[in-house]
Amino acid sequence: MRAAIAERTRKYRSRYEQFGLLYSALAPMRYLATVAARRLDETSDSIEAQLLKIEGAQGVLGPAHRAYSGHSAGENRAIWSAWDWSQRGDEWNDTDEPEQWKATLVDEVLLSNIGDARAILEIGPGGGRWSEVLQPLAERLVLVDVTQRALELCKERLGDGANVDYVLSEGGAIPAVEDASIDFVWSFDVFVHIAPLDVDSYIAEVARVLRPGGTAVIHHSGRLQRFPGWRSPMTALLFAQLARERGLEVARQFDSWSNGRFGVRTNDDVITVLRAPEG
Repeated sequence: MRAAIAERTRKYRSRYEQFGLLYSALAPMRYLATVAARRLDETSDSIEAQLLKIEGAQGVLGPAHRAYSGHSAGENRAIWSAWDWSQRGDEWNDTDEPEQWKATLVDEVLLSNIGDARAILEIGPGGGRWSEVLQPLAERLVLVDVTQRALELCKERLGDGANVDYVLSEGGAIPAVEDASIDFVWSFDVFVHIAPLDVDSYIAEVARVLRPGGTAVIHHSGRLQRFPGWRSPMTALLFAQLARERGLEVARQFDSWSNGRFGVRTNDDVITVLRAPEG
């Protein structure tokens, strides 16, 4: 009994020292709300959101993020396998000027960071709306997705391109891609729907496959909110911290381009540019 009390006291003190009084008070309440289950669903969700908010504001992948069960690879696989891809992903072009939004995103965000990359990897190509931009630029283009359906759609869109590899992932991994073999990684409208632990795993994989001096441009959830647009919990600070822990340099984080005319601010998202250290 004394040992159990001592252990609980240690955990409480650790939470208090790392996250502060509010987090320490809410954490036990989340456990009690979970035990109460259905009758306290709304309370539990609210407490979870507050815990995630506190961790995210400090850039810590803490207990709340690690316990978060939404946006799993299995959930994403089910959703995007059954998705109506008739618009091939362009239904997510933002603002009242969708074509201009997409064109400027390609010019000012994708092409401005790609440099002379020849080996390119895209995580979550979906219907291939960015893949068709990347393919003509690549000697080798690797498309990684958790759904076979997305890879089939990309094959239909890109034809029989000999420079394209299609890789099915279980989530959080980039299988069949060699270490330090990729010049440029691109992912848009994907990481916003990936659970925190899987985000961390993907960042580790990006660090593994990038060549020294290589670049990754990743669009992800970025603010303290997590609910609009079915967003997974993530902040710009936490994403940057996870990248640095994997040895990547955070070159830039931003949420708009074209002098603020266009952006990803509607759902409080952020775009992060990462670089693998030279040599």
